[in-house]
Amino acid sequence: MSAPRLPLTALRVFEAAARHESFLQAAEELAITPGAVSRQIKALETELAVRLFERFNRAVRLTETGRRLATGVRQGLSLMEEAVAEVRSTRPGVLAVTAMHSFAARWLVPRLHLFNERHPDIQVLVAASDAAVDLVRDRYDVAIRFGRGPYPGLHAKKLVSLFMFPVCSPRLLEHTRLETPHDLANTHLLADVYLAQGEPHWGDWLAQAGAPEVEWRRGQQFSNVYLAIEAAIAGRGVALGERALVLDELATGRLVKPFDVELRSPFSQWILSLPEKADRPDIRKFRNWLLAQADADGLERFE
Repeated sequence: MSAPRLPLTALRVFEAAARHESFLQAAEELAITPGAVSRQIKALETELAVRLFERFNRAVRLTETGRRLATGVRQGLSLMEEAVAEVRSTRPGVLAVTAMHSFAARWLVPRLHLFNERHPDIQVLVAASDAAVDLVRDRYDVAIRFGRGPYPGLHAKKLVSLFMFPVCSPRLLEHTRLETPHDLANTHLLADVYLAQGEPHWGDWLAQAGAPEVEWRRGQQFSNVYLAIEAAIAGRGVALGERALVLDELATGRLVKPFDVELRSPFSQWILSLPEKADRPDIRKFRNWLLAQADADGLERFE
């Protein structure tokens, strides 16, 4: 019987939270939200069946069990960092980029050939992950992450501001009337349930559209917006899409936008890099291309 796999993402988040004894400071270091830190810690506590932190109104404190685990995790991560650094030191130079799954699949990757055509001398490695990222530890050159900003200690440039609105397959409209937002009560709403703290959801859009009575939690739920959009494309219901993630589907007609109401999110997509690397020619070229491509796609960026 094989040994259970280690929850590496949760352990990395735990190490940062333990080092700072603060979910907020861990979130700032890892470029994720405090809610994401809290969920990872809770999942780790559930898996290990122990309590790692005492939680107070505005603070957290490690338990004795948490302190023992933090010491071992820190030593283990250090050994892994050394091993990875040794391997990477022999790898040909590439521009290592990490982006969240939905953004990588729906916006970045379909356009990456344009960067390759313009800069054939720069080899880009894209790693799609929704996990916390440490640019020093993980040796990424650029991280594209979803959050509020700012990111202390990092060079951060806002890539796009986010706008949410319902989308569905045109096939759905053949048998479902969606003339006003109130009509959404008569169809399936597809929802991303693992939202960051403060991230807009269906309830916020319905309130802005004047239809707060529509019960949005009754529909199919998914672990991320990518899956909700895929279900919408398949005609399974109406998803709350984000402009950059549905741009191509709207252009090709695979999705339609039944209402004009758009909800602006307090979150944005950000381009992050280490300050000492930010002006490296390949990183600067990639960052400038990202910004120019977002502008070409008509994606707004509010500072």
